Amino acid sequence: MKLSPEELHDNALKPETLNSAVQQVKMNGYIVFEGVLPRDLVTELHATFMEAFEAHIARTDTNRGVNRYQMHMPFMSPLIDPRVITNPLALGVIDALLGDDCVCHYFASDTPLPGSDYQAVHPDIQLLFPETDLSLPAYSVVLNIPLIDFRDDNGPVEIWPGGTHLMPGRLNMQELAPLMHSERVLMPAGSLLIRDMRMWHRGTPNRSDSVRPNMALIYSRAWLKTTYPPIDIPRETYDRLSNRAKHLFRFEDIGGPLVNVS
Repeated sequence: MKLSPEELHDNALKPETLNSAVQQVKMNGYIVFEGVLPRDLVTELHATFMEAFEAHIARTDTNRGVNRYQMHMPFMSPLIDPRVITNPLALGVIDALLGDDCVCHYFASDTPLPGSDYQAVHPDIQLLFPETDLSLPAYSVVLNIPLIDFRDDNGPVEIWPGGTHLMPGRLNMQELAPLMHSERVLMPAGSLLIRDMRMWHRGTPNRSDSVRPNMALIYSRAWLKTTYPPIDIPRETYDRLSNRAKHLFRFEDIGGPLVNVS
């Protein structure tokens, strides 16, 4: 979805845009706002991310398959710019789905290097009641921000839209997914991809000659308990956050050390 110049200037979705975006996430499992973040911010984010990432992979083995790394990002500027962690365009949709008492409890990345392979098809969160056929409202969504253009050759995420986030837990994804429609999410750097965490997806091979960096933030209803480690946030950093950001990160490790600083 391309936002209007007015929406980008005002950092606010028109009511009709918000309604359409929310309905698309509810029905299809995702929405993309194309090219939202300004180029100068994306350039800063990319430089800081890559410095931390290069140091991380120098001391760590791959942990998401061949030539693919998950890395918890250091909670520091410019990675925690308000246009990232409390982006009003994204939060408009997230609040409509989860309520404005939601929390952010994941600040990390999934980055394929050249030579990475396909991941198995998977959702990113457990179903609340996998023994039933209940289709429940969203309780956790992920915000992905590409730091370079996601092209067909550099390992974009592949998704299965049209209701996989609403399917019961007894289905065999590996058997069904090849028979169902899927799409690769191609988008320019600085876009916002909002995706229901239950949606079927996988990483695809990076056949380019460069790293494909991506930021991932998970927002959930405040009562949801997960196994993700808490985000380490230095006390002085937390104290400088906006009230909304403090509320989003209120359950994290306030006073913890920065992680993955190069």
